[in-house]
Amino acid sequence: MRNGVSYFKNVNAFIEGNISLRDPQRIAHRKLKESFESDPDNHKIIVLPTGTGKTGTMGLAPYEISDGRVLIITPGKVIREGVSDEFDTRTPFNFWTKRKVILDDTKLPNVYRYAGYQTAADKRRIMGYLNKSDVVIANIHKVYSSTSRKALVNILDSNHFDMIIIDEAHHSAADSWLKTLKHFNAKKIVKLTATPIRGDDKEIDGEIIYKYELADAIKDGLVKNIVAEDYTTEKLEFLVDGQLVDKEAALEAMDKKWVTRSVAYSAACNRTIVQMSIKRLNEKRLQGLAHHQIIAVTCDIEHAKEVKALYEEYGLNSAVVSSDDPENAEDVIIEYKKGQLDVVVNVNMLGEGFDHPNISIAAIFRPFRTLAPYAQFIGRALRKIHEGNDAIDNISHVVYHKELGLDNLWSFYTGQRTKAERKKVLELEYYREQGTKQNREVGEVNAHGEVVINTKEFLADGIASIYQDEIRESIRLQEMKIQNVADMMKAAGHSENEINEYKASQNRNLDSEITEKRNKLREELIREELHKIHKEDIITQVEELFGETGVDPKGNELPGRTTSVFLKSAGTNDAYVIKFINSSLKNRIKRGIDEWEAYDFEQARILLPQIIKAIHDKIRNLEE
Repeated sequence: MRNGVSYFKNVNAFIEGNISLRDPQRIAHRKLKESFESDPDNHKIIVLPTGTGKTGTMGLAPYEISDGRVLIITPGKVIREGVSDEFDTRTPFNFWTKRKVILDDTKLPNVYRYAGYQTAADKRRIMGYLNKSDVVIANIHKVYSSTSRKALVNILDSNHFDMIIIDEAHHSAADSWLKTLKHFNAKKIVKLTATPIRGDDKEIDGEIIYKYELADAIKDGLVKNIVAEDYTTEKLEFLVDGQLVDKEAALEAMDKKWVTRSVAYSAACNRTIVQMSIKRLNEKRLQGLAHHQIIAVTCDIEHAKEVKALYEEYGLNSAVVSSDDPENAEDVIIEYKKGQLDVVVNVNMLGEGFDHPNISIAAIFRPFRTLAPYAQFIGRALRKIHEGNDAIDNISHVVYHKELGLDNLWSFYTGQRTKAERKKVLELEYYREQGTKQNREVGEVNAHGEVVINTKEFLADGIASIYQDEIRESIRLQEMKIQNVADMMKAAGHSENEINEYKASQNRNLDSEITEKRNKLREELIREELHKIHKEDIITQVEELFGETGVDPKGNELPGRTTSVFLKSAGTNDAYVIKFINSSLKNRIKRGIDEWEAYDFEQARILLPQIIKAIHDKIRNLEE
């Protein structure tokens, strides 16, 4: 609160129409705002894959929504450090400044990272920070503890926070998280995760208000593409009761779990994975533009040390990180991020929230029984290398032994890739039906025959897109002018304080100017965001329709069976479906999409499931 008014309701953050933000970030914010307005009591869940802007989405979430202070809870120290670094307003590299969300530095939120205190005097000082902060960031161990009086639940009033944001929310079913939410009377609970499944394979408590799937991220070029490579040897034998037997005999005598764990601890099998992952590393370093690195996961610390020794045997700099030794882990992570280590071998440590784009090979030396930890580990190798060559640098290799039993989990990713391909085709059909121009950048064909396509999207009217470019150019020119004058002031001998005062005054002017421009065309900006959401809703629901029914999008059963000349002209099933949806919406709303207002998009959102059901019935009739 500042002067009795919520900071997040008082500051005019630049979110709608801000192309420095990613589409899923802006859409998630709008969905969150709408959901709290219509249903304020439910917990809100946002699902975003690794590398698509989850941390930034947390930074946007309170604006226009929260009536007071905000608490961001992370599951561990590594993630807390990453989040707090991104939100460190003492530097110009903080999220809000970097992404042009807040142009005037005097309007940045007060952010405090809580890490406990030592003395009574320390506590008084820290309580002052906690009371003045708009955002408090802490890991769960500093928020709730049954043994420490320093935990936030033991030093803060239950009404201290209006909004609680939970990062990596699949942990939130644990006792400490539940007791935290019970203590604080926060009216708004927001949960973010890459996978909405808890560790016990149950769904997270709350309502999923926005889900940006891995398929969407691959389609939109926000993350690396993924290639799985499983290896084995021609002859694999197991020692059972003093006798060497083949896999089938081992399975019969023991069980699948015993076989997979035996493979995991086998020095010979581990050596195969080490060799193959090094081969991929050398290829990528030789042919690509980045300093690629390996992340490995093992069963336990002793196993990790064995794998580390194997990598070192082949001349690679390696280190082990474990949740049992967090202090050493911090030093290792710093070395790894600086490129001084080729391999980091981890045990229950870097499964989530560890962001480092140069990780391009994920080497698996242990079996995974459930999807959530497997997906979290793979996620470490998905973050895109923006200055890289897409056909080499932005392909992620998942390397494992065939007998670790990971094929079923891998099928999740192949399914996502199939979804991505279907959605790309449907997106092209959507634009073709709308008569919209596209600017397509086509990448190289990689060794697996896949084409990487990055698509820049523009709406039919183009008003808001032109306006966004105008704002961006205006900001760029003003910032250049401010910096030029600051450089001249420095050369003329002005003090650092005088220069900073000048910059601050000019940034305040810039903020006012951009706010005025945005307010003039606010309706167009809102309309553009709604159009993006509308397009994604159609593509997602149509892709699910084809996935569920098994109908080939490029088949012709639907247009072949219709009596409508208009729909028959579609030629293919996907074109038919898009035409059917658009014409149905136009008939119900009584005007074309170019003339829709905000309430028309809301009406379309309600009507779309009914139209999809009608198409589903038509497909069912084809089978009769």
